[in-house]
Amino acid sequence: MKVIMIGSHLRVTGGITRVVKNYLESGLPQKVNFEYFPTYHGSNHFLNIFYYFYQFFKLFIRLYILNEQYNVAHIHMSYRGSFVRKRFIINLLKKKKIPVILHMHGSQFKDFYNESSNSRKKQIKETLNKVTVILALGEQWKKYYKSISNTNVVSLDNAVFPKQLTNSPEEKIYVTTMGVLSKRKGTYDLIEAVSKIKGKIDSKYKFIIAGDGEIEKAKTKIKELELDDMFVIPGWISDQEKIDEIYRKSIIYVLPSYNEGMPMSILEAMSYGLPIVSTDIGSIPSVVNEENGIIIKPGDIEALSKSIIQLLNNNNKLKKIRRNNSEKVKLKYNIYNSVDELNELYKKVAINN
Repeated sequence: MKVIMIGSHLRVTGGITRVVKNYLESGLPQKVNFEYFPTYHGSNHFLNIFYYFYQFFKLFIRLYILNEQYNVAHIHMSYRGSFVRKRFIINLLKKKKIPVILHMHGSQFKDFYNESSNSRKKQIKETLNKVTVILALGEQWKKYYKSISNTNVVSLDNAVFPKQLTNSPEEKIYVTTMGVLSKRKGTYDLIEAVSKIKGKIDSKYKFIIAGDGEIEKAKTKIKELELDDMFVIPGWISDQEKIDEIYRKSIIYVLPSYNEGMPMSILEAMSYGLPIVSTDIGSIPSVVNEENGIIIKPGDIEALSKSIIQLLNNNNKLKKIRRNNSEKVKLKYNIYNSVDELNELYKKVAINN
């Protein structure tokens, strides 16, 4: 069985790239005749346009002139620009009668759809109805995509590599969040929450916000609130050993987002046994509950600060959550199980089409 997976260049940062890399590193290419085909470069605007058209015509030549055959196309799609790019590729593949699995990642896809004109909404629905299967990140998103399309929607949770928890001698001093620094990710809510926390927790604890985005704006806000001694802003970290070190020195993972799908960073933090403080949006409530963390409303800075203090002051709960999250990842969000599920879906789609 020959499968082409289409997404962003692996140099692009973010959760979608992490999903793809996990598939590649966990043995998916060894289970099928597999090819990864990037269509977004993640550079400046003009290079991105050039790269897309170059890859589009390359795919066109391979499909229509060289007559290359694929049993399944697995496309990763988000919203806005990603939707526009992938729409044309879906049309290209469908004309060759190649079944398409559309893997939806857009944390703001609802907003994208609701804010679109009637003609764009029609275009979105037509595109979703052209594919064979829509992969949704959890039951909440599955329900949503079923409401705006007639396509078969399958829920497939994101997944990560299980970790072996050790009784490390390293002291756990970080309250960590990783990803883009922005209002959408709740970066400024976290900074405000820390201003309420200061003086109420042990001074050894530091808040790490690791990622790209509005770094200088966040640093300015921290300085204004005189919180320089409580924050570490290292920028985007690509070195996996450094990421591993941060997680192993962390005691809580925080993600106070306003929009999400099923955040890879939450699952990654869970694999290290970290309790999660996050918001009731996207598929997060299906992952985080009272057994492994605390769920709050987006923008509730008071609840955010109280949740962090509550966890830091309850060592027994931290130990229990550590065991719960490690076990939960092994059983439910294990990348090796996810790859097996995906491979079975490939077979089913190929046979039925």
